[in-house]
Amino acid sequence: MKIIIGAFTLALVIVCIALPNLVQAGAEGDSASGSFKFVLNDDGETRFVEFKASELADGAASGDLTLSDPAAIPVDDPDSPERPKTPGVLVRAKLDCMDTIKNTAVVGGEIYDSNVPSAIGQRVLVVVEDNGLDGAKDRLAWGIYRQPGTWVPTDAEVDGDKGASLTWLATDFEQKDDVGIKMPVSKVVQCRTFPGAAYDFPGFKYAGGDLQVTAK
Repeated sequence: MKIIIGAFTLALVIVCIALPNLVQAGAEGDSASGSFKFVLNDDGETRFVEFKASELADGAASGDLTLSDPAAIPVDDPDSPERPKTPGVLVRAKLDCMDTIKNTAVVGGEIYDSNVPSAIGQRVLVVVEDNGLDGAKDRLAWGIYRQPGTWVPTDAEVDGDKGASLTWLATDFEQKDDVGIKMPVSKVVQCRTFPGAAYDFPGFKYAGGDLQVTAK
């Protein structure tokens, strides 16, 4: 009996030691980071991006991003008296999504700080392509997108009309285990909103730094 109890205790200790490591390993996802300065072929302005992103479950992510584009022309908000404090566009964002395919990663999030007041609250996506240790061969694309409208159309002639708020799941009738897609599809720009072929990487006259994509 003592031998059995001793063996069981030893096995329990081994499981307790190994289990946290298994949980921690399972929680690790893809990651991307970089500090990159570059000049496009069609102008002499030096742009800069710095970010660090870690993938969580279901395409979510955590991290921060800073993007500076001195050649960008900001679009002012006609309803706001505030105007850009400096030329170009400088944004800082909290990253909340990530999508990785081999050596390419799309990271995105909501802008919380900017020299352009109307940019705060908008979405930013940065697409990076890691082409090895030589940062000059890495590629990058970016975009800033408005949030969708929040108004809901209603029938003024129907009292208590809840408007176009109907939601449903679109499923494949022939696939009994299909989990479906929630409809209508969200119009908020996310990392998987656009197909990979939709991104156009601009040519660089100069590039310095490094973009790193680590796929688990």
